[in-house]
Amino acid sequence: MNTNTGTGTELKERAVALMHAGRHEQAAELLARYLVDAPGDAWAWSHLAFCRFRAGDHEGALKAADEGIAADPECWYPWERRAFLLPFFMRVDEALEAAREAVRLGPEVSDAHSVLARCLLFTGDHQGCYEAHRKVVELDPENPTAHFNLAHPAELIGRLDVREQALRNVLRLDPDHADARAQLAELHSDAQRIKLPELAGEYSAALGTKPNSPYIEHRLNAVVLQLLRRTRWFALICLVIAAQASRAFPTGNAPTELPVPLGIRLWSLVLMSVTWALGAWFFAYRKLPRGARNTVWSLLRRHWPSRLPVAQALWGTLCAVVLVLVPWTDRGYEQTIALVGAVPVVLAMWFGNSWRRVEKERREKK
Repeated sequence: MNTNTGTGTELKERAVALMHAGRHEQAAELLARYLVDAPGDAWAWSHLAFCRFRAGDHEGALKAADEGIAADPECWYPWERRAFLLPFFMRVDEALEAAREAVRLGPEVSDAHSVLARCLLFTGDHQGCYEAHRKVVELDPENPTAHFNLAHPAELIGRLDVREQALRNVLRLDPDHADARAQLAELHSDAQRIKLPELAGEYSAALGTKPNSPYIEHRLNAVVLQLLRRTRWFALICLVIAAQASRAFPTGNAPTELPVPLGIRLWSLVLMSVTWALGAWFFAYRKLPRGARNTVWSLLRRHWPSRLPVAQALWGTLCAVVLVLVPWTDRGYEQTIALVGAVPVVLAMWFGNSWRRVEKERREKK
């Protein structure tokens, strides 16, 4: 399209079309040419401010917004542009004044209330931000972005019910909204209304919709890591089975003769195999969707901390296998192997749980 010809209204219409096509630098050039002959068009100045901002020229954008205000002080749009741009220059108080002026001039315009909410958030007025976003939703109830933006200030003032409903509304209007799906899953997780495999499935589905999201990828990795930590319980169960079968810690009237008959030791191996099969497959891996399963192997390959709980689980299981495979005649050796297998696993679980509990308390205090 030739953007170097045309005058008047035609020039402005071409500029707006280029804006919608994402060609903001070309649109800015046409708008600048148009405004030479129509310097009193506040909307054109506002469009120019938008294009310059998207092109990375913040100072030029603010200058264009100010020119729009000078052209028509009663037009809400240049005030909205000014309110949006001023925080980039750390002039938040001025931005708030401009946002209030935009709302005064355009009380039924959702964008004006949206920029007011943004400025109120910058000033720390969470309640005011929440009320402004409520107004945006009231004015534009079919806009999923309006509902999504309401969720954050609702959380800040403790209205988790409003946050949950807002996220549900987003997914009702836009079922593929990845961030809303991930945040709703996190909300259910905090309320303990969803199991880990299902939570991993939600994050995996969200990541499939928005594969380049660091936040969703981080959350999915955290859930998969929690599932991997559960494998240490399988090792402890195997150690209990092995200690019982090998008679390492005899109690009551239980037989104490060593070595333990081969049949008993082989049977304990069967029980340990069943423990791993049921635990790893039936209770966790089977319920994971394909995307989350791929994340398990990917995480094990590239993230060494995720290998630690698996290594600890395998170490405990190896000690349990050694405990029952060898026909021990010295109970002291058996007890040493059982403790060597169990103590590192138990200590890792205890320290990990303590650290996560402290981190959770620290986050809640913020």
